[in-house]
Amino acid sequence: MKVRIYVEGGPKGADADGVRAFRNAFKQHFQQLDPELKSLDVISYGSTDQTVKGYAEGVRQFSESCSVALLVDADAPVTAGTPAMHLQTKLDSAKVPQNARANIFLMVQCMEAWLVTDVAAIQNCFGNKLRANALPSHSDIEAVSKKDVLAALDAAIKPTPTGRYQKVKHGARILAKLNPKRVSDRSRHAKSLYEFLLSSVKA
Repeated sequence: MKVRIYVEGGPKGADADGVRAFRNAFKQHFQQLDPELKSLDVISYGSTDQTVKGYAEGVRQFSESCSVALLVDADAPVTAGTPAMHLQTKLDSAKVPQNARANIFLMVQCMEAWLVTDVAAIQNCFGNKLRANALPSHSDIEAVSKKDVLAALDAAIKPTPTGRYQKVKHGARILAKLNPKRVSDRSRHAKSLYEFLLSSVKA
């Protein structure tokens, strides 16, 4: 089954190079699940709103020829029953049809929550001076607030020569090396996404 997935990559208003970097990083990350995901179409945007609007257009153009999916930051705890319910206001605003709200996935509470699950991937970017014990140790990374995840990441990186985290410059680099198993062990929403992608390879 062919899949076209719209992903949030980079801050709002991210430049073309930044968006391209995240698109390539997500492709590399997903290929670690299965090399056959190399054929996955990844379309990256710079903000949640832009990505949801892109997804809505993708549903209109491509839903008859492939499976269209969405992946964006939750930006907050997910208390609604489904990712679509969590994003309901944005989906309604973009006029996403009700029958196109099944393949919707969330990075909870933000992409960096995925990053901090893999110390080796972060060290690959920042080196051995990384203060790894500053990273969140919670078994459920989704329970850690976006604010606390970002603060922990900054604290871990502070002793390194780079000194601070920059989303576009560093986030994509870490994401490309990120081990999906380490993410899914601590994120049920990531596990759900990975299961969907792997099932598409077998379909």
